[in-house]
Amino acid sequence: MTETDADVIYLAGPGHGGPAIVANVYLEGTYSEIYPDVSKDAAGLRRLFRQFSSPGGIPSHVSVPTPGSIHEGGELGYVLVHAFGAAFDNPELIVAAVVGDGEAETGPLAGSWTGIDFLNPARDGRGAAHPSPERLQDRWPHAARP
Repeated sequence: MTETDADVIYLAGPGHGGPAIVANVYLEGTYSEIYPDVSKDAAGLRRLFRQFSSPGGIPSHVSVPTPGSIHEGGELGYVLVHAFGAAFDNPELIVAAVVGDGEAETGPLAGSWTGIDFLNPARDGRGAAHPSPERLQDRWPHAARP
């Protein structure tokens, strides 16, 4: 990404991936830029930890207050459709979406696989990549197939 100056977005399904995204945004500095009271020192890290998954604090899933988030987490099944939307809207954007095992079993995600039918790498740019249901099926045999 750095060598080619590629525009890349990482989308995590909701649920338990939220802490990893918040941690990365904190470590790279954006979280502290947006929320200066969560500074990049021991006191700021303590504040970040104490507000995680507590009333009035940070939700346990990726959500609107998460810097860089383009979708609201909480309900499973929507990460893939958001990834397709990001690719359609930004032909030069490389979109990497991670689908969790619980999310793979939902109706919304099963419907999202049809986005493949509308995605054309020649027209939609380098961000157009087909998800691999075979890899998903190898890992979770009970997962919905397109």
